[in-house]
Amino acid sequence: MHLDARGIISIVVIVIYVPILLAGIFLSVRHGFARKAGWISLVILSIIRIIGAVTHILSEENPTNVTDRIIYGIMESAGTSPLLIATVGFLRTTTQFGLDGATSVIKGLRLAGLASLVGLILAIVGGSEIGNATTQSSLNTGTNLRHAGAIIFAVVFGMAVLLTAYCWAHKLVILKYRQRLLTGITLTLPFIFARVLYGVLSSFAPTPFAVVDGHLVPITSSNSGLAKFSTTSSDWAIYLVMSVLAEYISVCIYTIFGIVTPLSKDVVDYENA
Repeated sequence: MHLDARGIISIVVIVIYVPILLAGIFLSVRHGFARKAGWISLVILSIIRIIGAVTHILSEENPTNVTDRIIYGIMESAGTSPLLIATVGFLRTTTQFGLDGATSVIKGLRLAGLASLVGLILAIVGGSEIGNATTQSSLNTGTNLRHAGAIIFAVVFGMAVLLTAYCWAHKLVILKYRQRLLTGITLTLPFIFARVLYGVLSSFAPTPFAVVDGHLVPITSSNSGLAKFSTTSSDWAIYLVMSVLAEYISVCIYTIFGIVTPLSKDVVDYENA
């Protein structure tokens, strides 16, 4: 088996996300499986990353297999959604018993969660459209859907920043351990920003496919301009730093804060107050 730098990174991704998957399951059991709580999103993100890494390795073993490349591309772009949904879920948990009566917060959290799902759908549908493209028109349609999904993710991140700032401005009404969770959310924001920015730039990179005689075929693009953000670019350092490391650091922060923060004690204190 001969793998390039991205292939080696994919092996590392599998290794590091298996523990996160197990930790996500543990935290979901501890804090709740509800999607709105955020913890189950760590499980979904881990599964997406593992599947994406496996298909990337397979695509290097068989470069002419378009399906593996398509699946990897979809997993790469769609993975941003669970991370954002987790962030929105943790913000929702933070506001419990303190700010959950504020209309602006409730509407903001609902809109951000809904937008994250819309972005996910667009990323998946766009990737599928590219994978099934038999004309340049359908290829362009899939690409445009990916653009829209990435832009929505950027908007959701902006909303998360505003909601986080709002929570800090009203810190005094937030319960003790939920304030700790808010600190964890704040620490992740710079890394999530890098990940979302990479996702936007990657979606606007030249499509690594072309339609030839009604068939989708992989092509090799240059590493100039936005092409260096392509999922097939040989410029792996940017991908490693802005995508893999930025996302993994965010996930690790959430996991650590989820383990050390006894959110259930807030409920007891609130009920006894």
